[in-house]
Amino acid sequence: MRSRRADQRLAGWTVPELLAVILVLAVVVLIGALSVGRGKATADELACQDNMRAIHSALQIYWTKNNRSYPADQAGFEQFVQDPQYFPQEPRCPLSEDGSQHYQYQYDPATDPGPEGITITCPMAESGHGSIPTADGNW
Repeated sequence: MRSRRADQRLAGWTVPELLAVILVLAVVVLIGALSVGRGKATADELACQDNMRAIHSALQIYWTKNNRSYPADQAGFEQFVQDPQYFPQEPRCPLSEDGSQHYQYQYDPATDPGPEGITITCPMAESGHGSIPTADGNW
C-alpha cells in the first residue's frame, strides 16, 4: 500500500514549483524580447549606413555622366535619388517611423569641389550618422 504522501507527489506540481517555472519562463521571454528589439535597431542603423554608401557610389556615377558636377542642392539631390537609372527604389531612412524621411544633402563646391565637399546625413537627428567615406578617405 502506498502512503498518502506518495499519492500527493504523483498528483502534480506544488504551487511553489509552478510559480518558480512561470518565473523562469517569464525571465527567458523578457531577455529574448529585449534581444530582438536591440537587433532590429542595429539592423536599421546598418541599413541606413548602407543606404548612404549606396548614395555615395551613385553620386560617383552621376558625376561621371554629368560633366563632373554634383547635384547643386537638396532639390537636385531628391531628383537624383528618385531617378531609377541610379536607384531601383528610392533610398529612405529605415530609422524613420513611416519610412518617408529623405536623406539630407549638402554640397559646397566653393570649399571643396570634389566628393569631400558633399555631406549626406541621416534625417533622424538622434541616429548620429554623417557622411561616410571609405577607409582610404574616398567613397
